[in-house]
Parts: sequence; C-alpha cells; structure tokens
Amino acid sequence: MFQSPAELAREHEHDPRVPAAKIILRAAEPWSGPTASADQAGNVWLFGGYAEPEGKPRHVVNDLLRYDGGSGWQQLQEPIDVTLKGGRVRDNRPGPRLATASCVVGDEMLVFGGWDPQTPGTGGVILDDVWSLSLAKQTWRRLAAPMPGGPASRHVVCNVGGTVILHTFRCLDSVLVWDAASETLKEQPTSGTPPSSRGLHVAAAADGHTLVVFGSALAEDAAADGQMVNDAFALDTRVVGALAAVGLRSWEWRPLAAGAGEGAVSCAEADQDPSLKLVGAAAAGGEGLVPRADVWALTLDDSGGGEWSLLLGEDAPNAPGPRNAATLSPVGSGGLLLHGGWRPFVSTYGDSHILKVEA
Repeated sequence: MFQSPAELAREHEHDPRVPAAKIILRAAEPWSGPTASADQAGNVWLFGGYAEPEGKPRHVVNDLLRYDGGSGWQQLQEPIDVTLKGGRVRDNRPGPRLATASCVVGDEMLVFGGWDPQTPGTGGVILDDVWSLSLAKQTWRRLAAPMPGGPASRHVVCNVGGTVILHTFRCLDSVLVWDAASETLKEQPTSGTPPSSRGLHVAAAADGHTLVVFGSALAEDAAADGQMVNDAFALDTRVVGALAAVGLRSWEWRPLAAGAGEGAVSCAEADQDPSLKLVGAAAAGGEGLVPRADVWALTLDDSGGGEWSLLLGEDAPNAPGPRNAATLSPVGSGGLLLHGGWRPFVSTYGDSHILKVEA
C-alpha cells in the first residue's frame, strides 16, 4: 500500500507491518514529458519537457534539474533562448524539447533528439542533434555527428552493462549503439522477433546484457488514434551459439509475455532486484487516452521468459494520481523516483514519489 510521509516516519525500519511497496511524497514544479537519468552516485538528472507553472500555460523548456535524497530537487540551469541575434544558434546549450531520450555513461549524460513543438499549431520540428553534459562541470557540448537515419522523438535509450543502446521507430533489424571513441551512434544488427515500429515505449536494463522494451504507440502519430499495445521484448546483447561460431555479431530479440493491462505507455526502470518496475500508464479508451496509476513488475526467468505481477493497484491508499509522461529513475536510497507527469487535458503534476519494493 501507499503511505504518507508522516506515516512512514513513525515506522521502524524492521517493523513487520511495513508494506512490500511504499511511496514517499516530495514536491516540485509541475512537469511532463522530460527525460531523466540516474548517475552512479544515485542522483537523478532531469532535462527538458513541458513546464506548467500555476496559472500559466504550459511551455517547452530546456532547463536542467538534479535530485538527490538529501536536498531534493535543485535547478542547475534555467531555461534560455538558444537563438541569438542574427539567427545564430548557441552551441553550448541544447534547445527546448520533450519526447527526447537520455542516459548516463561514465561522467556524462547523453541526450538524443526529441521534439520542439515551437509555435502552437505548427507541428514544430523533430530533432536529430546529440548532446553531452559533463556531470561534474554541468557544461554542454553539441557533438558533431547527428543521429543516423534522421530525426527521432518518442524513442528510448538505455545503458546496458556499460553499452548505450538506442531504439527508435526505425529499429526493425538493428539498434543504435553509442561508440564513445568516435562520439557517434553505430548500427548493431539484430535477429529474432523484434518489436514492431513504435514510439512512446519504455525501456530498462534487466541485467548486464539484457534490454527490455515495453508498450508503445504503433507509429509516431498513433497515440492520436489510441493504437496502444502492451507487448514486451527482451534483447540479448551477448553473441552466443551458432552466430558466434560463424563470426556474426547479431544480437537477438525475443518476445515476452504481454501484461500491465490492455495497452499502455508509461515509465519503467529496474532497481536493485532483477525485475522491471512499471508505474502508471495511458491506456486506450473510448474518449482518448485513459491514465492509470498501478504498479507492475516484470521478472525474467532463466528459460528466457518473463512473468508480470501487480505490486500495487490503482486504488492503493495514498497512491499518486493517474498519469503518463512521467519519469521513473533509480535513486541512492535503493528506491525508484517517480516525478511529474500528465493527466491528459486535466492536470500536470509536480509531485515526486519514491517507490521502495521490499522482498
């Protein structure tokens, strides 16, 4: 069940009445659609998205925030106009965007592409730029090579055992892998049964060699038609068996059991136990997307399959409101930080919650 901060503070660490999953409320400005990544120190770095200050319309931003368990959220860089006089564009700050993807590798955070809505009604522009943020200095560099294949948004990127893997709607027989030496994305062939072309999906590393992809809209514009799916796939990044024997370097996809409702886009992450956690979603309904607030776990088994289990239902006490376009990231406390999100055309959330799952 969910508990309030006051209730949690009264509990002893070893009290047997402590529930299997608990969430602690935090607070910050209303936010939806940003990208968030965790570093090795347990901090969470949040960039871009829609900000919606109280009493004002939402707008796309390019500020940078950091969360740590001791001091909560801190704004490190405020929003800034990247277009200078004469039409020149800054090369030391990425422009406003949402539906982008990021991950931390070593001492930098990489940000790939995304969508800048620009003037309402124009459709904006899909981006193909790649940026590196120094976590120590908090300085940005725009890297020379753009994303191969063209602009992309609503994609995912994940650090799997030190290998940065990016999956877009174009990735049917390959994925993109970050080459740190050349600072470029390179194609990595894949085999097996891959996910269909999709956007708005989520991904997490199940272990040091397995990427798990879940849910989606079936095309970049499918969310408007409610074409959501709840399938899951695992990508094994090891090269074994016959492929290795003949020198082929293909990674293999395999389908997993569908789960977490009839169809969903959501936020997902893995924590210290070997399972993928899924919080909230937007499922297709008769009048558009219907947000959800349940918590699921996908546990992979030794035979290559996976099993879904419901950790907390939507009616759990003190549960966060139903939402999508939120972020979920591991934090130093051993939990998962859920932040922000959007209840379609109703509310944008500024709350933060820590989910702890205990054996």
